[in-house]
Amino acid sequence: MAESNLSNFEEETITALEITPLVAIALVLVIIFMVTAPLFLQPKMKIILPKAITGEAEERENVTISISQYGKWAVNEEEIPFENVHLLLSRKIEETRDKYVIIRADQQTLHKWLLEAMSISKECGARAVSIKVERKQKR
Repeated sequence: MAESNLSNFEEETITALEITPLVAIALVLVIIFMVTAPLFLQPKMKIILPKAITGEAEERENVTISISQYGKWAVNEEEIPFENVHLLLSRKIEETRDKYVIIRADQQTLHKWLLEAMSISKECGARAVSIKVERKQKR
């Protein structure tokens, strides 16, 4: 009897593959990525941008300089000491196609730091420099 059960087992082959658990796992992973993705897009440095009425900006490959109200500097969200801004900014500008720099400065940032960021950007080879602001509502 044991011999007949063994022969029946050998003759049966798996012809169907259960795909439902695989789809369920894939959907759970998609949901996890959708929930966590915005967390990675948040800037590390808290900056309150000034408000202004501006035109629409065109999409270009850019390098971002961030300056907090306390004088902390960051290039592309990488916080660095002011002494290293010139070196890192030069490298980042060389890597971009458009050589476009956007300065994100807190509304409480000293004017001299904004001017310093513009000056360093030009020295490092930026073709264009813009100041990032929040859109002000038209009346």
